[in-house]
Amino acid sequence: MREYLRIFTNRRLWMGFGIILVFNMFFFWQAQKDGNYGMNLSANFSDSADLSFGLNGEIIDQTMDADPVRCHRIYRNLLRKYQSMDTLTAQTELEQMKQELGLLTEIYIIVQNQDQYYYEDQYEKYRLKYAPYIKKFQQGIWTREDVKSLTVAVDALLAQLSYLNGYEEYLDGIRENKDRLLAFSVFNDTDGFSGRNIIRTAGDFEKLAGISLSLGADGAVNAFLDFPLTDYLLLLTLIMVCLSFLEEREKGLWCIVHAAPSGRIRLAALRTGILFCVSAGASILLYGSDLYMGLVIYGGGIGLGRAAQSVELLGKLPQVCTVGGFLAQYFMMRIVSAFVLAMLLWLLLSAVHDVKLTIAVLAFFLSVEYVLYRFLPVQNLFGILKYFNIFTYIHLSDLYTNYLNADLFGYPAGIRRISQAALLPLGLACVVWCAVLSCIQKPAGGKSGLVRLAWLWNSVKDRMLRRLGLFGMEFYKLLFLQRGIVTAALFVYAALGLTFAVPVQDSTMPMVLTREYLMQWEGELNEETQKQIASVQKEIDMAADDLKRAQRQYDSGEIDYTQLDGCIRENEAAGIKQQALQRVQSRVNELHILSAEKGEKLWLLDESAYESIYGEAAGEQRQRAALVGLLAVILLLAGCFAYETKSGMNRVARTAVNGRGKWVLAKLSTALLVTTAVWGLIYGREVYTMINTCRTGTLRAPVQSLAMLTDFPVPCSIGTFLMLLYGYRWLMLVCSAFLVLCLSFRMKRMESAYLAGVGVLLPSLLYHYIGIVPFRFLSLSVPVTAMDLLLPGNGSVWGACAAGGLMMVVGIGSLCLIRKTVSCGNRSEK
Repeated sequence: MREYLRIFTNRRLWMGFGIILVFNMFFFWQAQKDGNYGMNLSANFSDSADLSFGLNGEIIDQTMDADPVRCHRIYRNLLRKYQSMDTLTAQTELEQMKQELGLLTEIYIIVQNQDQYYYEDQYEKYRLKYAPYIKKFQQGIWTREDVKSLTVAVDALLAQLSYLNGYEEYLDGIRENKDRLLAFSVFNDTDGFSGRNIIRTAGDFEKLAGISLSLGADGAVNAFLDFPLTDYLLLLTLIMVCLSFLEEREKGLWCIVHAAPSGRIRLAALRTGILFCVSAGASILLYGSDLYMGLVIYGGGIGLGRAAQSVELLGKLPQVCTVGGFLAQYFMMRIVSAFVLAMLLWLLLSAVHDVKLTIAVLAFFLSVEYVLYRFLPVQNLFGILKYFNIFTYIHLSDLYTNYLNADLFGYPAGIRRISQAALLPLGLACVVWCAVLSCIQKPAGGKSGLVRLAWLWNSVKDRMLRRLGLFGMEFYKLLFLQRGIVTAALFVYAALGLTFAVPVQDSTMPMVLTREYLMQWEGELNEETQKQIASVQKEIDMAADDLKRAQRQYDSGEIDYTQLDGCIRENEAAGIKQQALQRVQSRVNELHILSAEKGEKLWLLDESAYESIYGEAAGEQRQRAALVGLLAVILLLAGCFAYETKSGMNRVARTAVNGRGKWVLAKLSTALLVTTAVWGLIYGREVYTMINTCRTGTLRAPVQSLAMLTDFPVPCSIGTFLMLLYGYRWLMLVCSAFLVLCLSFRMKRMESAYLAGVGVLLPSLLYHYIGIVPFRFLSLSVPVTAMDLLLPGNGSVWGACAAGGLMMVVGIGSLCLIRKTVSCGNRSEK
């Protein structure tokens, strides 16, 4: 029983699993938020192509954002209303509601453009027929956001009802497909795999004939099944526990355990029980938290008594069961598959004598399995290896959301059935194999081929390491001994997935034209700019005069309505140009005033490209990039000094000739190099995005030409400002790295150092993702992003200087504390 106590009272394991659980819940919530809570916000605002925008060019359908939270709240209200209704009746009523929403769209457009010549007659007609609706729009009781949100909610419910009402047709299609395919000579051989597969597929889905589907809140189940991160976090939990079984080898106790009477078989049995408990507990907590959060986010009325196929993701599950029955079956399968995975991992880790080699063997095994699972074609000769695979049991939901028969010696066999049937014998084989291996494996046994190969590699590696010097050894320890190479690989993967620009969507035609004019007239303000503006204004005036002339000619009968309509449309286009020109002229006037105040000629620029990267809209992207960079620096450097303390080498380094100075200098140099590499990768990609988004010729323009940086006190070009910005970010990241080194120096254990380092990021997470404003002043990501301190409404240049000065004090203070402790360390430790 002491083995149970050793594992289940291990603070590191509990702390690690606690972090995993919190990460799982946080990223689950973030995934639902990023997925707009299952709402398709690009749902058409109107089915009328001619009325998708008004005379003022205001696009009011797909380019207009809707609040996903509000849309989902409306969807839930509609769901409660139609849930008890017959699905066909509900679909009919909702389709009628969608048509009414299209009518409201037309009314909205006409009300907004009632003063325009083209809509005068239509407004009079609609005013008499739909007076109550028009009154609500004019009084602001109804807004276009109301109509948009209701349209999104109705479309989501209609899509769900369309699936439910069309499921019988889907099953009929499978039956018809069977008869049609068997009529072809290439498929009608029922002694071959193709013919058998067609018959098997139709037979499997025949069980679902006549099944009654019902409407319900499917969001929780969909999110539960479509969140693969939990699968990998469960795998990480199992690996952590299996690695803890190797501690007696690291501590030299393996010989004692092996020599104890009946110790080996009892220990194997206890560890098998531990792995089952961990598999069950971790599966219930991780997947249970997903399901619970899904119920909180999407509503608790999922209808456990409904047929499982009522959820569209489970439409290809050829098994008659309820949603509640499916969830119970899924959790049982999840626990058993997790236990089999745990036993397989333990078998792999215990099969190799050398503890260091176990990680390499495990990594190689998982890599091969993933390559087979991810890239092996389904119809390949070895296609069974794609599904009879460890990752099939990791991504267990794929067995229920996809239907596939594998070729098993010419007979079709369902992947789900194969995987389920294989669990029991596979689990028993792993249990027996682990028990036998624990009994017969000797600590002092002959060296295996892997150990001999590792010894040869270590001898070559030692010769190479002798030439690295102190700095090289520090870098080697950081990457390999402290497993920093894994963090570096994950960081590169995360950094390559970052985005640095927010797509600029011009929601109105005048805004589109404004951008075109700005790009055409981009450059230093001069007389030529005014001439170009005057030229466009002249064209607009001419279009207005032509319309007046055409109206007189139409009234006198000289021209027909087709010719008048052409002039009307030209005048409409001229009206759009007028609005765009007014925007440009307004900006030109502002720049003239600013030029006079600042004593230098500013430029007229298309600022949208810079706004998309450095503006307020891109704040979330900057925060994410800063947090990724800070997390990489923390995880790479947190063990820098703690590793020496844990191994007892810090005292040796201090007593060497000039050891203290060179030792600290080597670590600081390594930290600077690592921090610079992190900074270079993240912000190098941002610079690359900027070069491909902005016109490089505008980098010569004064930075005050950008509206968001009008108050920047230093007269410089945009290019110079960006150099200062990225230099500031590098300095803030370096100061953060020095703070992490100081924390590492004060810690005696690696785990404590990592926890303390990650704790530094907690204020940033509380501020950026939860919105607790006071934590802004403790957030390291705010000075690292820098722009959040410069944009109007968020800060000022002096605030950025104050934040930078405070960070430099923290960084320099950390260095001084490290230096002082190293110098006085020998006396204080006596």
